[in-house]
Amino acid sequence: MKTGMRPIAFATSVLMLAGLAGCGTDTTAPPATTAGSGSATATSGPATPTVIWAVQSGQSDSYQAGVDRWKANHPDQPIELQIMPDADYKAKIRVALGAGEGPDLIFNWGGGGLKDFVDAGYVDPLDEYVSQYADLFTKYLDATMTPVKFSGKTYGVPIANMQPVVVYYNGPVFAAASAKPAATWDDFLGLVSTFKGQGIAPLTVAGQSQWPYLPYIAYLVDRIGGPEVFNKIAANTAGSWNDPAVIQALTMIQDLVKAGGLTETYSSLAYETGAADALLYTDKAAMLVMLASAYANINKAAPDFVAAGSLKYTTFPTVAGGKGDASDIVGNPSNYWSLNAKATAAHKATAVQFLAEEVENDQWASEIIGRNGIPPTVSAEAMLAADPSKEFAGYSFGLVKNAKNFQMSWDQALSAEQGSALKTQLEQIFLLAITPQQFVDEMNKTITA
Repeated sequence: MKTGMRPIAFATSVLMLAGLAGCGTDTTAPPATTAGSGSATATSGPATPTVIWAVQSGQSDSYQAGVDRWKANHPDQPIELQIMPDADYKAKIRVALGAGEGPDLIFNWGGGGLKDFVDAGYVDPLDEYVSQYADLFTKYLDATMTPVKFSGKTYGVPIANMQPVVVYYNGPVFAAASAKPAATWDDFLGLVSTFKGQGIAPLTVAGQSQWPYLPYIAYLVDRIGGPEVFNKIAANTAGSWNDPAVIQALTMIQDLVKAGGLTETYSSLAYETGAADALLYTDKAAMLVMLASAYANINKAAPDFVAAGSLKYTTFPTVAGGKGDASDIVGNPSNYWSLNAKATAAHKATAVQFLAEEVENDQWASEIIGRNGIPPTVSAEAMLAADPSKEFAGYSFGLVKNAKNFQMSWDQALSAEQGSALKTQLEQIFLLAITPQQFVDEMNKTITA
């Protein structure tokens, strides 16, 4: 980050189920860590630590363990890790960047937010270091690198687990209704009628949190029009929200709501409370469309339900006549660390060496697996296959590996302002408060602006 300003320090707090799906952090959080202070502008040398910022999440233990291993192996190259709450991080990092302060390695979600930093000159590409560290990029699945690639250059590496969105379903509830997972959207609507007839909510969704609505529009737009539709939106192509695939997807969402597809209290459920998940494992709802991290949450809250094999999962249904490939997935490829363009040469060297040696190595990946996560590394496939208890993680890994397109959460792929507007307008769609065309008109304004 920029030089010359007094460093900003942060204190962390305990956040239970803190990560927001759109933000990409895990939805489980360990006890908080006290953050230190530091700046990329400090004088280089053994006594001056390379500073790393990270957000509190279910992956925080990996960050700390990696730094601890580094310290043991490189006592002459100190690194200081600062872990802080998710809630205000985005605002704080933007303030720090604007003020010319901050860490040598910047925690981010890739996509539009990182692109803003790249355009502002805050972040350096890592490509020049590949000649020194051959596997700096190749140890990761290709799909997880897309959110940090801009104009042919790479501006970060994955540091956390992958979170594709899947359709979870209650196995005993399905069996009692003689129902099967939906292969097509028509099948999906058929399940709505089936479960309503059983007195069970077809779908549970935490509408108050807004971001749980995102997978519906992302999947449907892809299934209908293919990845190109959102690629044009993300590229700020004028009028791109007006694509017929967007209108059709929004209409289908409202048809689902009108058909009674959601729990009656969907608009008042906050995901962070665990209430939406609870409706699934207490047999009050049949399905949940959610990130892979929900598996760990449900396993923690209802271990007997999971141990009995009652928690089932499948892919999002296809749409008849749609252009999107059935293997396409949406969700959060990972979180990332990016290199501060204004860091000292010594700090840059230490930071990149740390990324190459300690971040997402096999030890790091095994720790993610131990927390029921899915590492974004190529080597993780064999690790997961060797552990029969990691069936869901292996399934999710296969989804990412075989996906023709892994679309990151739309609110992260877009700029911060557009992402905020998207969640607001999408909530209005689910509440049946606006029409699809009104949604499109409002979102097109975020492009022209």
